[in-house]
Amino acid sequence: MFLKPGFQIGGSYRGTRWLITAWLTLSTILNLIDRQTLSILAPFLRNRFQISVQEYSHIVAAFMLAYSVMYTFGGRFVDWAGERIGMAACIFWWSICTMLTALTNGAWSLGIVRFLLGLGEPGNYPAALRATTRWFPREERGLPIALFSSGSAVGNMIAAPLIALVTLRFGWRAAFILPGFLGLIWLVGWLAIYRNPAEDPGVTREELARLRGDEEQVAADAPLPSWGTLLKNRNVLALILSRFISDPVSYFYAFWIPEYLMRKRGFSLADIGLYAWIPFVAGAIGGMVGGRASDLLIQRGIPAAKARRLILYASAAIAPLGIFTSQVRSAATAIFLMSVMSFVVYCWFINTAAIIPDVVSDRAVGSVLGVIGTAGSASGVLFTLLVGLLVSRYSSYRAVFAIAGSMHLVAAAILWSLSRDQVAHTASLQECHEA
Repeated sequence: MFLKPGFQIGGSYRGTRWLITAWLTLSTILNLIDRQTLSILAPFLRNRFQISVQEYSHIVAAFMLAYSVMYTFGGRFVDWAGERIGMAACIFWWSICTMLTALTNGAWSLGIVRFLLGLGEPGNYPAALRATTRWFPREERGLPIALFSSGSAVGNMIAAPLIALVTLRFGWRAAFILPGFLGLIWLVGWLAIYRNPAEDPGVTREELARLRGDEEQVAADAPLPSWGTLLKNRNVLALILSRFISDPVSYFYAFWIPEYLMRKRGFSLADIGLYAWIPFVAGAIGGMVGGRASDLLIQRGIPAAKARRLILYASAAIAPLGIFTSQVRSAATAIFLMSVMSFVVYCWFINTAAIIPDVVSDRAVGSVLGVIGTAGSASGVLFTLLVGLLVSRYSSYRAVFAIAGSMHLVAAAILWSLSRDQVAHTASLQECHEA
């Protein structure tokens, strides 16, 4: 009975929406721990299974290929099934796949299981964004989106010491079993907690009217806008292209930094556990600062989409500092520069997600985030293969950091050239209703 959406958790609307936000943040933390376990153990598993740099890049690419394809289908599935069921299906799949990784014994089996993992993980973000859009009015969405999105930074921060500790104490297989098991526990809580605001007895008529007061709020049974309609929206196209350019940076830092620290900075697995989490603290801060700053600009009267773009441009301006990461002598300075890039990456991730309900119908939020995620992860596949090629051929990360440090500036230029402001948000939404 407690798994039905009518289960009463009690509490007011404000308390319930922050409980949901906390649970979404936890799902993102688990999502990143599941994803990062392999990258943290990559130096160890490469030695154990005799996996080359290029073979490791192929394993990462297998995950990202599935991830990029399923981001679009996962977002569409979430829009069709709803965030409650969509999130439940995704986390069940990826938790099982994470535990199956403990049974692998070489490059091929790792690649297959990571491909399967990539099929389930993308649905987390469209579902979380839909839930946030449903429970928070426009001018208050930046902070909760920052919270659940920064869960990825927290997950990256926790993953290194947690996985290193579990591996050193219980062995590498346990490091995959534990996060998968935690995901199944999270699933039970989600099914018990989440429902739509209209179904929650703690939400008053006035609060529900405020949530539905914006002209973009679309009925749950409204038809989904077609892909052609969505792609005709210049703001959607700007987001797709800018994330295509910028997202590979986040995947590079997620999948290659432990390998870089061990091979080029002489870190041991214990050292990675002690220090590799630091850039992700900066990422969490960047997400919170970026999300809150855009909310404050909106509250001061700046149009929502314009406010979020201003924060994106400001963060892109500091990204080129990352170019110098491989050139500095001190490992501490290198970690500081990685932290700067992590700050930028999460600020971009959060504000490009938060801007979606500002430029399209709420009914299409999952679909748009899905296609944006597909564009970003597809380019991440290409960049991962390029990293493997450059590192294996030149035994250096200098060119990689130079490219990564330049990509947010290019993305910002694309966003600036293609985006357009509307006098009223309704004008943009009309593009998504005309099919």
